[in-house]
This record gives sequence, structure tokens and C-alpha cells, in this order.
Amino acid sequence: MEVRCKNLFYFSRINSIGGIETFFFNLAQKYKDWDVVICYQIGDEEQLKRLRKFVRVIEFKEQKFICEKAFFNFNLDIIDYVEAKEYIQIAHGDYKSMGVKPNTHSKLNRYLGVSKQVCLTYEEVTGFKTELAYNPIVVRKPNKVLHLISATRLTKEKGIERIITLANELDKNGVKFDWVIFTDAKTPLPSPHITYREPRLDILDYIADADYLVQLSDNEGYCYSVVESLSVGTPVIVTDCPVFRELGVVNGKNGFVLPFDMSSIPIDKINKGLPKFAYEPKQDNWDKILAKGESQYQRDMKTKVKITATQPYFDLELNKQVQIGDVTEVSKVRADYIIEKGYARY
Repeated sequence: MEVRCKNLFYFSRINSIGGIETFFFNLAQKYKDWDVVICYQIGDEEQLKRLRKFVRVIEFKEQKFICEKAFFNFNLDIIDYVEAKEYIQIAHGDYKSMGVKPNTHSKLNRYLGVSKQVCLTYEEVTGFKTELAYNPIVVRKPNKVLHLISATRLTKEKGIERIITLANELDKNGVKFDWVIFTDAKTPLPSPHITYREPRLDILDYIADADYLVQLSDNEGYCYSVVESLSVGTPVIVTDCPVFRELGVVNGKNGFVLPFDMSSIPIDKINKGLPKFAYEPKQDNWDKILAKGESQYQRDMKTKVKITATQPYFDLELNKQVQIGDVTEVSKVRADYIIEKGYARY
């Protein structure tokens, strides 16, 4: 079998990610109207699929290649199967810094480097004059990525099936999204766009950074995460629980209210987003419920006392090792805690 082309590019293994793989993709897009063939021996299917939209992609099976220019991206193992006017090695890395020995061959008669730094060090390592050839890049307008967050138990009443339904609908409609669920659940959900994170106490910081907080429960008594989300300006995607209306969720204004059967999901509106909104949480009346009286605990936090260590321990607040007999000054609250643990006495 014989393959004829103007420009042949060869890389033995096209991986799922990598700089040479990105080089091929940008080259293929920018120079799709030129006669370009990319040859490989092992290839990631997703990478090959996107390259084939623009150029010929051929698996090497000991064919003979006849071309004007053959570009080798590190590997030279098929060079004897190639008949070319120019045999060109492309240096994609700083070989001197990497400590990697470049592949060389007597047929090579031209050398390219992807940056001045690469050219400089490639010449130092090999002694071959290396021409500068910056990598092509095709800059497109990036698609929006929807950032969703949930902080919930993943049980039936908390809407685990609805979560799967919403993820599937977003996928079907071509919406790119990243959904982080802070939970103690262990069973993964069937979506590559959903990731689990361990529950954490500073969850509000992450809610504020999201496009939506999602809570698709069967029912809720109050739902702190929804109130916290609205309070920091992050809209919500919720089910039609009565309490959400009570707490101030307004469909299309500060969130989207979905039916329990998930029969109507406004994907386009969700993806488009909502304008900024003002939200005030319901005021509590615990000032009228609690018995009045000054906090002794707050006074103890401000009161300094001295304690004597009765056994060695590392004090996390002082960030130092305390030995038996050492006297330290801490708050009364801290002192009571250390003494309760058996590390010291008054």
C-alpha cells in the first residue's frame, strides 16, 4: 500500500492529552485546505476523531509514504518507510532541561524548534542548526461552562433521581457543565460532569463561586443551602417545594423552579443565566425566644489564666511543643479544654 501527500506528520503515540496532540489539532484546523496527513501507531480515539474532521489521519501499518515534506515529532521509527524531499525533525521541548536525548537519523536534513528557547537548547544538545517555527494556534470564542453546586445528602428524598435527569438533559442539549456535589455519598452518579467533594464547613465560599446551587428535594423544612445561596447572589435550581416559595424563591428572577416529575426543564434559560438580583432572608425572632443574659463564655474567652503542663503535648494554638512543668498563659476557655483533656492543671 502506498500513501501520497504533500505533507506528512508522524508521531508514534497520540495520547488523550499533550502538547504535540494540541499542535496537531491547531495545525489541522488552520491548514485544513492544505494537503496534510497525520500518521500514528497508537492513538486516543477522541483525539483521532477530532483530527479527522479536518485532515487525513492514517494508522501506520508498514505502508510506504511518498511526500514532499515529512515532519517527525520526536519518533523516527518509520523513517525508512518514507520517501520525501525533506526529512524534518520538530523539537517540541527543551531537551537540555529535560535531560532527554533527541532522536537523530542520517536522513534528517532540517530541524525546527517551537520556540527560541527550544531552538537554542536543541542546537546545544545536537549541534544542528534549528529554525524557529512557532506552533499554530486557532483561537475560538469559548463556550460557556455552567458551574453547578449542591451540598446535600444523596438520598431519594433529596432528589438523586432528579439530579441524574437534569444532568442527562443538559448533556442532550449540548450544555457544557461542571457539577460539584459536596456530600458524604460514595456511589458515583452516571455522569462524567458530576464530581463528589467531601463535605466542608466553609461551603458558602464555593456556593458564591457557582452559577447555580441545585436542590431537587421531595420536600424541605427550611433548606439552609438555598437561603445561603440567594443571600450571596447565586441563583438556585429547585423543585416546587412550598417552603421555597415561602423563603422567597421566584421562578425566573432568582432561580428556576422545576416540577417534581422534571417534565419541563428550561435548559436554554438556565444556560443563559439570570440578571443580578437582591435578596433578603427572612428575619429570625430568636431574640424574643431566648432567655436574656450576658454570656459567661464570651467573658471567659477574653480572660487570661496561667496553666502548668502535667504531661507533654503539642499546643496547636501556640504552635509549639509544651513540656511537663511549662507554664503557659491562655484564655479561660482554652485552659478548661486543656485541663479537661488531662494535659495541664491550674
